[in-house]
Amino acid sequence: MSHWLTNNFPEYRQRSSLCPSPIMAALRSLESQGIEPQHLQGHWRLPLATLRQPFLRLPSFLARRFWEVALELSNDPALGLAAARHVDPGQLLGLGYLMQLMPTRLEALVVMLEFWPLLAGHVDLRLEQHEGRVHLSLHPGAGVLPAPEEVDYWVSRQIQFLRSWVCASDALLEVRLRRPPPVEPQPWHTLSQKPVYFGTEHNELVLDQAALQEQRPGGSLSIRQALDDALHEYVRHTATPSVLESVSAAVMQELRGELSLEVLAKRLHTTPRTLHRALLRDGWSFVDIIEFHRRYLAHDLLQANEMSVAQIADHLGYSEVRSFTRAFRRWYADTPSQFRARHNPR
Repeated sequence: MSHWLTNNFPEYRQRSSLCPSPIMAALRSLESQGIEPQHLQGHWRLPLATLRQPFLRLPSFLARRFWEVALELSNDPALGLAAARHVDPGQLLGLGYLMQLMPTRLEALVVMLEFWPLLAGHVDLRLEQHEGRVHLSLHPGAGVLPAPEEVDYWVSRQIQFLRSWVCASDALLEVRLRRPPPVEPQPWHTLSQKPVYFGTEHNELVLDQAALQEQRPGGSLSIRQALDDALHEYVRHTATPSVLESVSAAVMQELRGELSLEVLAKRLHTTPRTLHRALLRDGWSFVDIIEFHRRYLAHDLLQANEMSVAQIADHLGYSEVRSFTRAFRRWYADTPSQFRARHNPR
C-alpha cells in the first residue's frame, strides 16, 4: 500500500472550517428549485451577504446546519449531487483549473490533496494506492462531521473532474458511501455509472491507477503558477480566524469545561458585550453555538458506537445523563439509546 500524504497547511487541518464553495453551489441549486434565499437565511441564521466576502471560512457546525436546513426546505435527498453541477467562482474553481493543467489525472489528484486543507479542514482526504487501484477517501477530521449531502457534493465533484478529460479512459471503478441507502438510489447510480455501495466504512472512490496515469500535454507553467499564487493569497487572507470561527473552535475544545462568554471574551481581547454583538451580527448567540455543537457531536458519537451514552454525556459537558437525554429528545425526538439502535449504520 502506497500513500500520498500532505503536510501542507497544517494549521488549516487543525481548524474545523471550510471554504464556502459547496454552500454557494447549493444555494444556486436551491434557487433553481424556486426556494427563496431569504427563506433559507431565516432558518440558517447566517446573513447570506456574508457569503459574498472574498476571503471567508465557515465553521463546520455552520455548514452542517446549512445542509440540514437545505434538506428540510428542498426535500431532496440528492441535493448534494445537484449542487455539484453548479460552478462557484471561488477557491474550488481556481483549484479545479489548476488540476486541469496537470499532465495526468493522478498528478491532478495529488495537487488537490496538497491544497485540500484550504477547502475542507474539517475532513481528512487520503490518497492510497494498492494493487493497481487508487483509493480516494474522506475521513473524519477535527470537530463536527460533514453532512451526507456535503460528502455527496465532494464525491460528485471528483467524478465530474475525472470524466472531464476528453478521450481519457474512465478511471472510476466503484463508489463507497457511509450514508445509509437512500429510499431512491437512482441519482447516485446515474452519476457514477459504476457500482455504488452504501453503509460502508469510509466515503471513497475506487479508481484505476493505469487510467489515472494516462498522459497528455501539461498546461502553461506560468498559468499554473498564477493559480498557485491565488490559492496562497487565500491563505494569507484567512490565516486569522473570524470571530465566529474562533468561538466555534473554543466551544469544540472546551465543551466539558466551564467556558463562558466572559472567559472567551477575555481570551479574544474584547469585552463580553462586544463579543455578543459580533456573534449576533452573524445571526448566532454563544448559547446557541454550544447547543448546536452538542447536538451534532451527540449524533456523530452515537453513530460511531465507540462510547457509551454516559461517556458521551460527559464528553459533551453534561453533569448527568438525564440532562443529556432531555436535550437529545428535544433535538431528535428520541432518547440516545433509541437513536443508536435505529440509526447506527453498522
